[in-house]
Amino acid sequence: MHPMRFSTQTNKILLFAGESRKTKMNTRKIGTVQEQRVAGWLKQHGYDIVEHNFSCRFGEIDLIARKDGYLIFVEVKYRSNLGYGSPCEAVDHRKQKRISNAAAFYLRRYGYPMDHPCRFDVAQVSADAVELMENAFAYCGNFSM
Repeated sequence: MHPMRFSTQTNKILLFAGESRKTKMNTRKIGTVQEQRVAGWLKQHGYDIVEHNFSCRFGEIDLIARKDGYLIFVEVKYRSNLGYGSPCEAVDHRKQKRISNAAAFYLRRYGYPMDHPCRFDVAQVSADAVELMENAFAYCGNFSM
């Protein structure tokens, strides 16, 4: 059953097919907790965390880290139930393109040369493990790198 709300502006009942506000808030909290968990895991494995939740008009990057001269753009994916597919499967080409464009914007904004060594990783998070897939995808944005 879809959530409903009465609009006093239009005097109509509105149906919502999406998640309720409460569900979205819980999802956001879970995402934040999992991103912090991955950041801790990365630190334990020698990464320096540069930024959390970088956002621009092109997209959002969950974590930006540095290690061995690379700037690493990390997408964090958590699944409590693999019935929806693996976390990596959720990073489709459209999502990769948004992350790529946001990464190019980040490089320009902070004065990095466009040929600075970069990597796009996906952190798969489950209830009991963090798995980092290095070089999960190649740059596929609209800007030349």
